[in-house]
Amino acid sequence: MKLKNDNLMKLLTSDNEPKISIILPIHPETPQAETNLLAYKNLLKDVKKDLELNYPRREWNNAVKNLESLILDRKLWNSDKRALLIFANNDNMEIRAMEHTVLAKEHVGNTFLIQDLLLPEENVKRPDYLLNISRDRVNVIDINSLKEVELPDLHTRFSDYYSDFDANSNVNSGSYGGLTATYHGHRTKSEEQQKDQSIYYQYLDKELTNLNRTKGYTFVLAGLSETLDVYLKSYKNSPYIGGIMHGSVMNLSRAELAERVNDYFAFERIAEVEQVKNNVKAAGEKNRVINDLSIIDLALNNRDVKSLVSFNDGSSYSVEHNKLLIKSLINKINCRVLYTPGDNSYPSMNAILY
Repeated sequence: MKLKNDNLMKLLTSDNEPKISIILPIHPETPQAETNLLAYKNLLKDVKKDLELNYPRREWNNAVKNLESLILDRKLWNSDKRALLIFANNDNMEIRAMEHTVLAKEHVGNTFLIQDLLLPEENVKRPDYLLNISRDRVNVIDINSLKEVELPDLHTRFSDYYSDFDANSNVNSGSYGGLTATYHGHRTKSEEQQKDQSIYYQYLDKELTNLNRTKGYTFVLAGLSETLDVYLKSYKNSPYIGGIMHGSVMNLSRAELAERVNDYFAFERIAEVEQVKNNVKAAGEKNRVINDLSIIDLALNNRDVKSLVSFNDGSSYSVEHNKLLIKSLINKINCRVLYTPGDNSYPSMNAILY
């Protein structure tokens, strides 16, 4: 993965020491501001003790002031995310909210602990909306809040797009939006419904493509197979499609919908992990993988590394591993951290060579 945030990259690659990392789990399901804040205060206490023992005050005084100022930030401790990563030195401080769970950890030294920034689920842009497609309408659901929303200028019903459309009629010609239909005769209701469906889907594809181009929106498409498959047959390669969820979601409770969405992203993550494992295995069969940390360091300096993959069970924050991850970011080399609890079949650090 490559970090896109310039301010964060500037801090992570700074030479100014000491470098402070605070990794804090948050409870998003039932926000517990006091519990979160207490955990942060305990970690900050350990940070200050480490600083006082090992560094002159002038080298960390500003950093501690910035970290202490966060105690008054009530919004931060009511975060709806699963974790907060806080990085600071005497020059700057950066905070990132994470979607995955972490173990509480603090570190003071000559490197930041960044592996939680580099998980695939934190760096791949999550789709913005879940779009449930029916024959003559769509329902738009915010992927984070799971609430149904309206997008400006998007007609979510065919009858809104063509105001005189009658889904129950069996008329074989008519006026749609001021345009006179060019078909006549005695078509069946089924044929007319298919034509109406085709017209509406064409409109949807045009509008969703425009939303993707102008606002960057992407969508997970859902729906019954008899409608979703029809839509995908024509528009499966459209740039706004960020994923497919088979089955309608409209009759689900909020809890059931949350479970479906979580299962979807969990499946996507598993697929990503398996793909990376296969890439490492294939490269290893061609003798293009190295695991020794000192040799990886040399290869990074020589720009011989195509990608860096760290397999981790989630309990370790190796300083040396994090130094290599930061060096790969500096050299703009693709790097990934994959949490694979219980799977020790791969060395913890894998550099795939060109």
